Amino acid sequence: MTVDPEAIYDTFLVNLKKTIPKVDLELALKIFLYERKMRDVYPAVEIDIHCKKGTDRERMLNFLRSKYGFMMSLHGNDEIFAKGNMNMSILKQISDNPQVEEITGSVTIASY
Repeated sequence: MTVDPEAIYDTFLVNLKKTIPKVDLELALKIFLYERKMRDVYPAVEIDIHCKKGTDRERMLNFLRSKYGFMMSLHGNDEIFAKGNMNMSILKQISDNPQVEEITGSVTIASY
């Protein structure tokens, strides 16, 4: 039986997008990679949380800051910037908020 690695990868991406539809796939893949490379510390992540128009961003910012302890600021008209160490579980929790439209950002291996 021949296995096509491209087909496996494509299926994986489709399933990942179904699971975390609001999260940029490249961001998610890098977080997964760094989570597995450095298992004892979460990756350092900077995200832009794109909110629906009319969202009380100040309230959301305060909730996320108190729950996760991220450095945060309001950004643009409908965005919240957050910086901190996080894994995919945390990112999914944030993306599950009905006021979130999309999450984009960057990730690096966290330093000790």
